Amino acid sequence: MTLRSQGVEPTIAHNIGEQQTQLAFVAAGLGLCMVPRLGRGQLPDGVRTVGVRPALSRHIYAIWRADAARRPAIRAAIQALQAAAAVAVSQPPRRPPHSPRNVR
Repeated sequence: MTLRSQGVEPTIAHNIGEQQTQLAFVAAGLGLCMVPRLGRGQLPDGVRTVGVRPALSRHIYAIWRADAARRPAIRAAIQALQAAAAVAVSQPPRRPPHSPRNVR
C-alpha cells in the first residue's frame, strides 16, 4: 500500500543518496526514508524501522569474462554466491530489529 493509494500526496523536500545522511535527516525530524537492511548499520537514537509489506526482493547477478571461468577463484566465488542464495531462499524473511509487532 502506498501513500498515494490512501489519498496522501507525499511532499519530497530532500533527495539524498547516502543512507547515513538519510537516517540523520530522519533523526532530526525532517522526514522519513526507505533504506535496505543490507549495509544500513546502526540506527540513530530515536529512529525506528517498520517492515515493508509485501517484503521486497532483489535479483543479484554475477558477471565475469568468459575466459576467466577457468580460474579457481571465479568458480569458488560463484559457488559461494549460489550457496548463500540457497540458504537465503530457504529461510523466512527476518523482521527488522526495531520493527513494532503491530504495524499494519
